[in-house]
Amino acid sequence: MGLQEDVKNALLALKFENPKIELEKNVSGKIGGVLITKTFTGMSQLDRQNTVWDHLEKELGKEKITRIVAVLTLTPD
Repeated sequence: MGLQEDVKNALLALKFENPKIELEKNVSGKIGGVLITKTFTGMSQLDRQNTVWDHLEKELGKEKITRIVAVLTLTPD
């Protein structure tokens, strides 16, 4: 399984409400993307990012998360 699929599966494991996940691999092989979910409604951007990155580190380990450039955390509205 590739890093892009690992990241998507880790984000899905958060069990957020109707998540929309868009990920891309750049030319250097690093992953970046967007996570859109109603679950983020009322959360600060800092809380959203901390929730996502804490989970990614737990699920993927420090070595793999160094290959993730960014995950934007947005609400659908």
